[in-house]
Amino acid sequence: MDPGEFNTRVSLVMDVQLGRDAAGAPIIERREVARPWAKLTYPGGREFLSQDGVATEKKAVIRMYARRDVDQKTTIVAAGHTWDVKDVRPFDDVIEVHAVAQ
Repeated sequence: MDPGEFNTRVSLVMDVQLGRDAAGAPIIERREVARPWAKLTYPGGREFLSQDGVATEKKAVIRMYARRDVDQKTTIVAAGHTWDVKDVRPFDDVIEVHAVAQ
């Protein structure tokens, strides 16, 4: 994959444990943990849209260099939308994240 194709700055937001409260329960907060460059595409076509039977959601495929911490608990903020990660797949030397806008 050509590094020049990564033309969008995205924010990776995850749950981060800040410590423990007086009872010993974890204190968890959503925080931005990274701002990598990525390629953002909006796939179309009948196969992609009808795959899960929902055609009204805005879907995107986000490609970025591989990170071990990106999973389905991650939220991505890019292009004026907040994206919920649905699937993470290896693609050549990068990862391909399939996401749906909230």
